[in-house]
Amino acid sequence: MFCFRRAILTLFFMFLLYEVDLLENGLARTPPMGWMSWGYYMCGIKCEGNESKCLNEDLVLSVADTFYDEGYQEAGYEYIIVDDCWSEKARDRNGKLVADRKRFPRGMKFLADYIHSKGLKFGMYTNIAEVTCMRYPGSKNYLSLDAQTFAEWGVDYLKVDGCYVTEEFLNVGYIRLGKYLNETKRPMVYSCSWPYYIEFIHRKKPDYALIAKYCNMWRNYHDVQTSWEAMIGIVEHYRSSYGEMAPYHHPGQWNDPDMLIFGTGVLTRSQSRIQLAVYVMLSAPILISCDMNKITAYEKQLLLNLDLIAVGQDPLGIMAKPYKFHGLVLWVKPHLPKKGDSYPTFSFALVNLDIEDVRLDLKPGLYGLNSTDGYSMMDVFSGHHIKNITLHDTISLIVPGHDVLMYTMYPL
Repeated sequence: MFCFRRAILTLFFMFLLYEVDLLENGLARTPPMGWMSWGYYMCGIKCEGNESKCLNEDLVLSVADTFYDEGYQEAGYEYIIVDDCWSEKARDRNGKLVADRKRFPRGMKFLADYIHSKGLKFGMYTNIAEVTCMRYPGSKNYLSLDAQTFAEWGVDYLKVDGCYVTEEFLNVGYIRLGKYLNETKRPMVYSCSWPYYIEFIHRKKPDYALIAKYCNMWRNYHDVQTSWEAMIGIVEHYRSSYGEMAPYHHPGQWNDPDMLIFGTGVLTRSQSRIQLAVYVMLSAPILISCDMNKITAYEKQLLLNLDLIAVGQDPLGIMAKPYKFHGLVLWVKPHLPKKGDSYPTFSFALVNLDIEDVRLDLKPGLYGLNSTDGYSMMDVFSGHHIKNITLHDTISLIVPGHDVLMYTMYPL
């Protein structure tokens, strides 16, 4: 009996220790929203004569001021994230990371304190290898020290890349770093690139069940480029991979299709509608990457459209299901508010990636709607309620080329 009880206790404590290693930070209950430097500024270290593409202290402070002054913060955009190339090329004599002394003269703790003073949150970047993707000091041999350093600086979000390491180390390094982040007791959203490198560099199938245990969000496709074609590739990847991604996508664990390319001048109005509509239907993180002064009035209107944001920030966090037909893709997503316990609201996004218009007859009742009292149909982009429909109604629509129609159906 004594041996049996000892064996049970041993198993219990082994299980307990295993659970401690899991990501239990309670963060990212809705997909993070904010700004990230990489997509537009990239490794913006050549500042003399190129101030408009310089990654430095002034830039980050200006983004915080814009979020605070122009309504982005109230709409839910809260994270300001500095990507690669922020550090000196060498650690200090104690092995600690050091911010570039010329571009960030007051250091990262100063940035964090300023951002926090605005009620916003601060994010940073590292890589799981010995160097970052752009050959700055990485965290491989300093996982515990770097986790503690980021905590001391007041970091709220950590993006962790996966360049230059083996498949074997990807599968242990992200887990180890997550453990050290937990041990700091500092709440930090943990953004991993783990599945991207497994699939596209090492040519294996990502283990999403494992990844979702240790990361708040994860990149699983190529970096977005500032082009319409790159955006099409992301949308198509998420459509074709829905079956393997959706089961592990929920509050606290998100698939991340990378940044919005608003403010870069490469998208038309309708193409901008497509990117943001698909992202909110996916319950994806919404991270802008641009010079905030170059966002057009129309792009700003989209980014601050609270009906759109409500779909993306829905607490249920369901990834919309795609249906391909009639030359376009219909994305369908149930979300709050509910009528009672049984009748959710549904949003529909009809996405046309081709140049030609598509005419179709849509019967929304075929896609999960279940309220026999019918639904009130709202155009999400205009905010106008169009009409009431029943489960049996058919709606005749024209979806213009390179555009999206998006409707929310509220149960009556």
